[in-house]
Amino acid sequence: MFTVKKDFRQLGSIIYPENISEQDKLHFGQDNRLYRSLINLFLQFWIYNKKELYLVGGCVRDMLLDKEPKDYDLCTNATPDEVKQICDKLHLKYFDSGIKHGTLTIIDDFYGQSYEITTYRTESAYSDSRHPDSVEFVSSLEEDLKRRDFTINSFAYNLLTREVVMLDESYLKDLEYGVIRTVGDPVDRFNEDALRMLRALRFAAQLNFTIQRDTYAAIKELAPKIALISKERIRDEITKILLSNKPDMLKLFVLSGLEEPAFGFTPLGDMMKCDHQNPWHYADVFHHTMDVVNAVPATFELRWAALLHDAGKPATKALKEGTTDYYNYIDHPDVSAEIASRLMETLKFSNEQKDIIYKFVKYHDAHLAEARNSVFKAVVNEIGKENFPDFIKLRAADAFAHRLLMDTKFAVDFPDIVKERFIKIVEEDQALKVTDLAINGNDVGADGFLQGKEIGECLRWMLNIVLEHPEYNTREKLLEYLQMFKEMSFQSS
Repeated sequence: MFTVKKDFRQLGSIIYPENISEQDKLHFGQDNRLYRSLINLFLQFWIYNKKELYLVGGCVRDMLLDKEPKDYDLCTNATPDEVKQICDKLHLKYFDSGIKHGTLTIIDDFYGQSYEITTYRTESAYSDSRHPDSVEFVSSLEEDLKRRDFTINSFAYNLLTREVVMLDESYLKDLEYGVIRTVGDPVDRFNEDALRMLRALRFAAQLNFTIQRDTYAAIKELAPKIALISKERIRDEITKILLSNKPDMLKLFVLSGLEEPAFGFTPLGDMMKCDHQNPWHYADVFHHTMDVVNAVPATFELRWAALLHDAGKPATKALKEGTTDYYNYIDHPDVSAEIASRLMETLKFSNEQKDIIYKFVKYHDAHLAEARNSVFKAVVNEIGKENFPDFIKLRAADAFAHRLLMDTKFAVDFPDIVKERFIKIVEEDQALKVTDLAINGNDVGADGFLQGKEIGECLRWMLNIVLEHPEYNTREKLLEYLQMFKEMSFQSS
């Protein structure tokens, strides 16, 4: 075991504003509620109950990188029952969040903090390549650290002694040089838990690290085992890669052989093999896609829609008539939407997520700038007024991920034109659906002349008029059109 002294700003007893002078520190600052909460725990465990306690894993890694941890996990040689007894002494709430693996969740209401605390353990064989068949509680921190996935996640920290503890000092070098490496043999680690292969890519993407050679070789060797992992967990890891600053780490997802067993088919690999072969693009479909992904805001729907917006191009690639090296991709948005739908079903997206992403992909290449008002508004209504600003961001990102030639000027201007049209609709509160009309079904059927389905037909007919001419959406004007519809209905009967 190797230890190094370290003070972390996140765990100082006082929090000071950034860039404050030493003199001003005498006057400014506030109590650190996290520190107050943790120091109570550490004193209770180490001093009053003679039990070990360490901060462990990702929170220590993040503090070593001077990042703000999302949560703080703890480990101890106390059994779960002993942890409960200590919590009772401190009047802390707790509940069993993973008791069969020795994990409790502790809630400190007074300081507004919560933690997961796990008893040191070793793990038996992983028959399903995901969960240990059994766990054994141990008293050694060293044994507990040996079971962890990557060296950068295998740090522990004692708040009382201000010491970082690790199995080997090389782990600090991995963190310094930005290397993802397993604790021990990578084949053993990935055989224990196949999800770790995706986690390696995810950490590399989130931290902008590289994957060590032997670790990557083991991923390629064991890639088929990712099929044993639940689709929800695969979705979550891919999403974290997509939302990172390095979503192009998905290239290794393809090249390592993880994609096919993870998804059941190879939409990204197919894009990687598909050269655009036309003057509009400067890269193959996959790398064009990565440029679009990088250019949209890091939200779930936008990043997934950007990833899949051109997934149908490999299947629709066709030589332009009269040429020998110019290819078109007619109907690729519809095919892309179907591929997106298949993948989202496989990965168990929510219905709302599937609906938004499907529509973003389906309409990403629609000619909306010059479309008639009724067509434009129909698309806005289908995508949803609340989602349309994000759709415009996708279109803008796609437009700029092209070769900027004179012929592409309109494509670049397109998002601004669409945005202006949409803003006009919003500012003028123009009708998009039947319920936005100045009259309703009660008005249409008031005299009993139109009944049942006829009322709906009349309202939809008037909506089509109003979509094209928003200025007609007044009660007076629509009552005139109501009379006209009744006359047409009478004549046709």
